[in-house]
Amino acid sequence: MRQMTKDLEEKPIEKEEDDRLDLRSMSRKDRRKRKKEKLEETIKDMTPKEKRSYLLYYYKEAIIITIIAIIAVSYIGYNVYRGTRPITISYVVLNCKDALNFNSKAIDDYAKAIDKYDGYQIKADTSIEIKKDEYTKDYEHNANSQKYINFTTMATAHYYDVVFTDMEGGIYCSSTDVFYPLDKYLDQDRYNRVKDRIVTAEGMDGKTGEYMIDISDTELAKALNVGYDKVYVGFAGDQQDNHDRVNDFIDYLFPAK
Repeated sequence: MRQMTKDLEEKPIEKEEDDRLDLRSMSRKDRRKRKKEKLEETIKDMTPKEKRSYLLYYYKEAIIITIIAIIAVSYIGYNVYRGTRPITISYVVLNCKDALNFNSKAIDDYAKAIDKYDGYQIKADTSIEIKKDEYTKDYEHNANSQKYINFTTMATAHYYDVVFTDMEGGIYCSSTDVFYPLDKYLDQDRYNRVKDRIVTAEGMDGKTGEYMIDISDTELAKALNVGYDKVYVGFAGDQQDNHDRVNDFIDYLFPAK
């Protein structure tokens, strides 16, 4: 590879000067024929090494373009493949204290534990900060209004299955109908498994409802390294796929006895 790179960069010594034949008046077929003849004539007395240097240098643009095309096609193909794989979980972490040190491996371990890692994809977002006081500011006086709009739009579009959050983020999600009430969202069996962990908050209608589950003492919550001690989850997606993935999540954290 090193020698090939050198050959691409360094112009080889030619055996003859180019005769500067004007090919513009020829047909495309004749031009190709003449170029082939000229190439054969030029390299016929070269050593194998000289021939390689000559061909690499004078065809370097085609070689580089081909390499770039191969890389591009491979990259696109890989991303298309990734995008079509089934989803293990789509989650968001609100108010993560240090997104760079968030331990996503804990989610990978979860996917492996439920046998949905190889051939699956995990969707994640750990960069969203939610502050109730900031949200309640007038739109025109809130420089960060767009982030609330973006997050709420994604949530209401059923993009997220599980929302990991502190209390501040949980209050925001409950009061804006991002979270679905747990007594209506979970089936009776799974609801009974978590009922002693349920945290209430005020909904958009001003009434207190059951919107969050305290998972602070679970190994998963401790491993995530979100930067706060009390970790809650709520559920923002209401399509069947969202429910199936939430059921996997509940079954993992709180298995049926």
